[in-house]
Amino acid sequence: MAAEDLSHFSHLNKFFPELTEIQSAHVCMLVFSSWSAEEIAEYRHVTVDTVKDSLVAAQKRLRASNMKLLRGVVVLRVMMSISSFMYGNNLP
Repeated sequence: MAAEDLSHFSHLNKFFPELTEIQSAHVCMLVFSSWSAEEIAEYRHVTVDTVKDSLVAAQKRLRASNMKLLRGVVVLRVMMSISSFMYGNNLP
């Protein structure tokens, strides 16, 4: 199988500028597709430890104290961006 083109993850940086493209992709796969670390690793052709390390690094950078909170931070960031886009920057 050909190497994965990482450029299609670059748009996620607008939601998570403090994360790498891969970390952004991993957290979004975890949250929005409900995939496990094992499923993400299989899809990306990397080890489970690589995915887990990426998620832990993302958790630290987003200042989430656990994985459950990381999911909440990810959803909140994406929803706030969507709201800002839909309603402009005139949110209360």
